[in-house]
Amino acid sequence: MNRVRKVLGPLVVLLGANLWLSKGANSKNTVRYYVNSPVCKMPYVNPFTWDTMSDFHRKKMRECRNDSDLVTSQFDFNTHQYRLHIHEHLARPLLKTKGHATLECEYSNISRNPSAKYPDDYYIQSKMHRITNHEVVPNNTDYIITKCYVRSSNHTRKIVQSDSMSFIQDPLTNKKVRDFERKQRTDPHPSVLIMGLDSTSRINLRRAMPLVYEYVKRPGWFEMQGYNKIGDNTFPNLMAVLTGHSEAGVEDLCDVREKGCLDSLPFIWKRFKEANYTTAFAEDCKSISTFNYLKPGFVKKPTDYYLRPLLLASEEQFPVSKDWGYAYCVGRHLSFRYVWDFGQQLVDRFLGRSPFFGFLWSNSFTHDYYEGATALDKLFRRYLKSFQDIGLFKRSIVILMSDHGHRYNTLRRAASGYFEERMPMMFIYVPPWFRRKYPQFVANLKKNRNRLTSNYDVHMTLHHLLQLPSKSMADFPAKYRAKQCPGCQSLFFEVPFNRTCAMAGIEEKWCCCQPSETITSPLVEPIVYAIVERMNHHLVERKFDTLCHNYTLKQIVKVDRKSILATGLKPVDKDEYVYIVQFKTRPNLPEFEATVRWNNRTNSLLGMDVDDISRLNSYNKDANCMNDKTAKKYCICKDSIRESKDSQENSG
Repeated sequence: MNRVRKVLGPLVVLLGANLWLSKGANSKNTVRYYVNSPVCKMPYVNPFTWDTMSDFHRKKMRECRNDSDLVTSQFDFNTHQYRLHIHEHLARPLLKTKGHATLECEYSNISRNPSAKYPDDYYIQSKMHRITNHEVVPNNTDYIITKCYVRSSNHTRKIVQSDSMSFIQDPLTNKKVRDFERKQRTDPHPSVLIMGLDSTSRINLRRAMPLVYEYVKRPGWFEMQGYNKIGDNTFPNLMAVLTGHSEAGVEDLCDVREKGCLDSLPFIWKRFKEANYTTAFAEDCKSISTFNYLKPGFVKKPTDYYLRPLLLASEEQFPVSKDWGYAYCVGRHLSFRYVWDFGQQLVDRFLGRSPFFGFLWSNSFTHDYYEGATALDKLFRRYLKSFQDIGLFKRSIVILMSDHGHRYNTLRRAASGYFEERMPMMFIYVPPWFRRKYPQFVANLKKNRNRLTSNYDVHMTLHHLLQLPSKSMADFPAKYRAKQCPGCQSLFFEVPFNRTCAMAGIEEKWCCCQPSETITSPLVEPIVYAIVERMNHHLVERKFDTLCHNYTLKQIVKVDRKSILATGLKPVDKDEYVYIVQFKTRPNLPEFEATVRWNNRTNSLLGMDVDDISRLNSYNKDANCMNDKTAKKYCICKDSIRESKDSQENSG
């Protein structure tokens, strides 16, 4: 009996708490919203509902190694150079087993190959160089691969450890540092560090990373609870933040699949560089990195410090193990650690000595599995604490963000899945000196926590940090405005209370402002059949029908109808509505979601764009014949057809 109580006790408490939270969040008397205005009602979402917690499990982090570093680097603050140290004493137990054996360590330089056809995908490696203890690393060395060997008495060598290292070199002269320190006393400008975790909604952050969430509730942090994504996946959402362009807007300028296109775009780090900031960019998981997945990447190194060459070399030369879908351990280190150790070096070298702009992005834990974030919680909180210890939060603006929430499978199918996908986390930290110097900006930031905001506003905020005396958006030159959202603005200015998604550059498909109700009317069948017909026609239009199988409707999963608020944009036709339709098709049972306008009187589908359709389950096994990143989510390759029990029973 005692054993039964031990098992059932916590479950009863969880069920009771979940029931109370659900009722509390949905009771008519206690309705809560992230945004609550006449034109936008973005509902509060309880992270702990039964359909998200019933199969939720906290994961443990697996370590990548059980040995100690034989070679380490240390920055010498007197000479402003790195030194390499060999820790031979750690190898002594092994050396004793080999007789009169000795430890030998070598390194080779890793650098970007600017003469390659696609420089982002290649690196140059120098010949091996013998390491002497306390050796100074040359100032022109950014990355190295190390190898340590045991040389036995008969002169044979056996490798015992391989590793890699990055070096954020310090090119600053004493005069530059003194000039910066003098200017900071009279007209301080903040350094800026953007920290990103892929596919992390503000909802799942609370559920999966409670330690991190507690950290960002401290003074100085402001959560943009009305932050709504503007595009489907990582690329469009980060392009809006970093360039002010939508994906379609970029296509008007150049083809991102063509070499040189990305280099020509107005990335915000270019403006920071013009303002004498040191710039850095690091992202893990080379195969799916934002600007390289099905794209040629950058021709020129995009920032002063760029981690990709080291990741290319490390993933190619070291064993790579996968957890959560992508590279987890790369050699002796977590893929994640390469990025954040690089970020710590950046802060160590330049904080208080020169302004810097850093963009750190990680896919490895969170891209495919929402539970992966649970294993990252303690480690990421330790990194935040480490950044705190070296003084980052005393001087700098820090943005903790994501591109979108989870886009398919368990979380996406939950009742709150619509919001999980569309509401990424967005936290902005402002240091004490900024709060004192610009109290009105901070007051506006506080007001904007519960106003509708978008990626374009974050882009304008980054521009604002380079022209802090600006008192209104009229001070911003046209070339710095977000091109696809001319009305978007810095978050240090008050966002209009009555803001609509259209005003924030958010298309209706992604907009979380309109309440919806689930309907089961017979009217829904013609809508879904019309969507499937439109999808088949689209395959022919784009000449994908030779590769991709036609769709036939298998099941209508759910249909929601949006309420149209008093936005001034209400359709003239009273029979026109917006529907959110979830459905499955044959073959392979892909599950889709489409947001469409439908006229109930004329039975007509209005302006549906198939490229905007959402895929609610994974398409990894369905779309290997397709290299178009947008079409991958809806193409069912003819050579990937799987005969399932369900399809056999329902064929014919």
